[in-house]
Amino acid sequence: MSINDMKQSLMADPKKTGFLSVLVVVLLVMVGRMVLSNSGKSLPSSAAAASTSNANSTFAPTITAPAAPNRSAVAAMQKWADAPVPPVSRNLFAVKIEYFPVDGSRTSPLPQSDDGFWQRLEKSMALQADQRDKRENLIANFKDEAAKLRLESTMIGPQPKAMVNGELVGEGNVVASFRIVKIETRRIIVEREGIRLEIQMK
Repeated sequence: MSINDMKQSLMADPKKTGFLSVLVVVLLVMVGRMVLSNSGKSLPSSAAAASTSNANSTFAPTITAPAAPNRSAVAAMQKWADAPVPPVSRNLFAVKIEYFPVDGSRTSPLPQSDDGFWQRLEKSMALQADQRDKRENLIANFKDEAAKLRLESTMIGPQPKAMVNGELVGEGNVVASFRIVKIETRRIIVEREGIRLEIQMK
């Protein structure tokens, strides 16, 4: 490939040209740094002799000992570590209320009751027990009222019907304050206030 061909190919794709130029610059900088860092160091005589005798052998990197730490810096760090910890002049966990002004337009928080955890737990359990008793009483009352419903017959089909207390009703109709939810063979399901009951044909 001639130089003119290389120029044309580089001009045809400027993105690739820019990328290659950046790579070349980085490579040159790295090589320059390596040359400058190794120029001040002289190889040991044995390493120099080995390198001249094995000129055609593979490259073996030289291992240099780490630089000795600066004695003054080590002494300063040791002195700082051995010094006693100064006492803190203020409480780091104290909150200064004046830094957080309260907006007067906000509603005041609800008053906190003086009841402890066990008192609140007892009240909660008592409330749950009351609600459970009320629901059980409601279910018992609904069962008593549903027992007065007399299922005489059922007709199963696309629109099932049932004869209840001498009245022909379908699903969704209301009879004696109960809504008919489902009509099945020889039984119906009624609902009132979210409580479902089953009425069998006698």
